[in-house]
Amino acid sequence: MDICFFHGLDSSPQGTKSKLLRRHYPEIWIPALPPIMEARLDILEREMNRPMLVVGSSLGGLTALLFAMRNPQWFRGMVLLAPAVGTSRPELFDASQVKVLETVYIPEGIPTTVIAGIRDDVIPISAIRAMIARSPAPNRITVHEVDDDHNLHQSLDLMLQSIREIILFRKQVG
Repeated sequence: MDICFFHGLDSSPQGTKSKLLRRHYPEIWIPALPPIMEARLDILEREMNRPMLVVGSSLGGLTALLFAMRNPQWFRGMVLLAPAVGTSRPELFDASQVKVLETVYIPEGIPTTVIAGIRDDVIPISAIRAMIARSPAPNRITVHEVDDDHNLHQSLDLMLQSIREIILFRKQVG
């Protein structure tokens, strides 16, 4: 299965998660994404041309969600790591962006695992819970609330396990 990783605002294709994922999945696609969301989505519109399992961290998780809402056909599954669907830091988003965050959801039919740190001081776990609740099939979303912070560096094994579980699920259902 093709896999890609969308990094967050403070990360890159050379970050901790990128390097770990590349060690386990040498063929993984990790695009260098700019900080502006529309520019991120434009890159994906141009370059994502086949269904993939998408791993998205923080702003990369929000990128995955917004792209999946527009293009669910390109998703074989998602592993979302502290997706930026809200913030404890108001300076990160303007009022119109906050309104968008309040409408983001996980499209039905995309196997999804969300990993969120209960000690995250950037993305409130309440925002992640609200996003899951407004999704069309919240009972089909796997959620792990872990004793970790925003970087989720203590939960990297769980990230890898979640990827393996979605790959196995997709093999079983064809």
